[in-house]
This record gives sequence, C-alpha cells and structure tokens, in this order.
Amino acid sequence: MDYIKKTMDVNLEQQKLISSPLRVKIIYLLATQAMTAKQVADELGKSAGSIHYHIQQLYNGGILELEETKENRGIIEKYYRSKATHFNLKNEDGKPVSEKIISQSTYLTLTEEDRKELQNDIDSLFLKYVKKSAVKSDQEKTSYEINISLKREVEEEK
Repeated sequence: MDYIKKTMDVNLEQQKLISSPLRVKIIYLLATQAMTAKQVADELGKSAGSIHYHIQQLYNGGILELEETKENRGIIEKYYRSKATHFNLKNEDGKPVSEKIISQSTYLTLTEEDRKELQNDIDSLFLKYVKKSAVKSDQEKTSYEINISLKREVEEEK
C-alpha cells in the first residue's frame, strides 16, 4: 500500500526521536495504514515489547497519533498512524534551522543487490540534472551542492 507524503515541522527533541533506523521504519509502515504495536512487530520481525516501547516514544513525542481503539476479547487494541513521513527541523522561534540548506535523510535496510541498484539510480539522477544544469536557459538558475552518503548503520533494538 502506498503512503501520501506529509511533512511536519519538528523541534530538536522530536528530531532525536525520529533519528533511529527502526523508528523510521515504524513511521513509514504506519504511514501506509493504522496498525497495532503487535501488527508492526510482526511486520518488522521484531519483539512486540520493543516495538511497543518505540511506538509509545513516538506517540508521546507527537510523531504518531492514535487513530482508533477496538476491544478484542477483552483486550483494548490501539491503532496508531504516522502524522508525517518527512520532517523539517525548526528552532524555538518556529523558523527553519537553515534557510539555505534543504536536508533530507532516511534509513533503509537493503540487500547488496538493492544497494547497487540504488547507487545506479543515484548515478542516473545526478547525470540527468548535471546535463540540465549545463543547458543554457532564459530562466534564472541557482547553484546547489548535493551530497548523498550511504553509511552502514547498526540497527537498534531496545
């Protein structure tokens, strides 16, 4: 199932909450549909206790919302959904941390084959825009530096 890209302004505390490969996976999974912690744990192949902890942290930090509750054989099931999938860090006065830098990042879990495919896609995308930037235009152009780094992460499991 696809998700709709939603953007949310976050403070530094919220930014810390979402700076985890496992939490990013939870956020994207809950962007596609509302799920319980148990359903998320089953989908990610993690323990229910660990996922429940991370969902509570994200919920308490305002990143997730409680969409509905259902009673199932005397147990209250809580269905959570992500408020957003893209986050903009703002400082205390509500302004972007930097007006000149557009920053995006995410965490991925890839096979070696997927990593190579991603690298080829990035190379193709760079080439496409390098060619566009070299073409003379009547429209005003602005120069940008683009950095992409692919760093191997140690996945956290609380």
